[in-house]
Amino acid sequence: MNINQISFQLYTARKFTPYRNIFEFISSTGIKNIELFALSDFDEIELKDLLQEFKLTSLSAHISFESLEQIDLIFKKLKFLNVKHAIIPAPKAIPGKDFEEFFKISELEWISLGKEISNKINIFNDNGFTLGYHNHSFEFNALPNGKFPIEYILDQSENLKFEIDIGWTTAGYANPMEWINKYKNQIIACHLKDFYSNENMLNHDNQSNIGEGFINWKQLLSKISDISEYNIGHFIIGESIKVGISKVIRNFKKIIK
Repeated sequence: MNINQISFQLYTARKFTPYRNIFEFISSTGIKNIELFALSDFDEIELKDLLQEFKLTSLSAHISFESLEQIDLIFKKLKFLNVKHAIIPAPKAIPGKDFEEFFKISELEWISLGKEISNKINIFNDNGFTLGYHNHSFEFNALPNGKFPIEYILDQSENLKFEIDIGWTTAGYANPMEWINKYKNQIIACHLKDFYSNENMLNHDNQSNIGEGFINWKQLLSKISDISEYNIGHFIIGESIKVGISKVIRNFKKIIK
C-alpha cells in the first residue's frame, strides 16, 4: 500500500467549512484523493476548481438513495468531476425518523432495497461508472432467519460494488476479514475507523485515532494486501473530527510503512 491509495473522506470534515481550507490542508499532507459526499448538494464547478487548484482527485463519492431519482443530475456531476465510483451509504431515509431508524426494516424490505439498488447497476455501468454500497454496523444485525441485511444487498448482483467500512463492520461485532473474503470480488474500497474499546462502539466518543484503538491495523491490512485477487483501489480515512485530522493522517502513514 502507498500514499496514492489513501483517500480522505470529506464527510468527516463537514463541520470544518469553508471546504477550501480542508482541500488545501489535505493536499499539504501528500494525500492525493478525496471522497466526496452529497453531490446533489454541492456546486460541481466549485468542487472541480478546488480539486484542480490543490491537485487532488476524487475516486469515489457518496450519493443518497434518494438521489437515484435525479440520476441524470448525478451522472452529470460524476462525469464533470471525473469520479468513477458512486456509493450509496445507507438505506432509504424515513421522514421524521433518526438515522438509526432507517435500518430497522424487515427482511422483505432489505430484499427490496437490494433489488432497487441492483436494478440501477446497468445504467451506471453504461454511463461509465460503478455503483456500490457502504455499510454501517446495522447491516450485521442478524435477521430472524439468521441472514444478515448486508447479504440481501450484495447478493443481488455480483456487479454491485462494496465499500466495506471496517470500523462499522467491527462495531456490528462481525469479523471484517470474513466479509472481505466473502465479497472480495466486489470490494473496491475500505473505510477505516478505530475504537478505544470493543464496548459501546456506536458511541462516537469511543472512536479513536486509527492505530490507537483496539483494531490491529498492521495485521488486518497485511492480510488484505497478501491476497492478490482483492480489487481494493483505495483506503479511506474517516471519522477524524474528534481526534484531529492531522493526527489521524500522521498515524496512518506510520501504519502503512
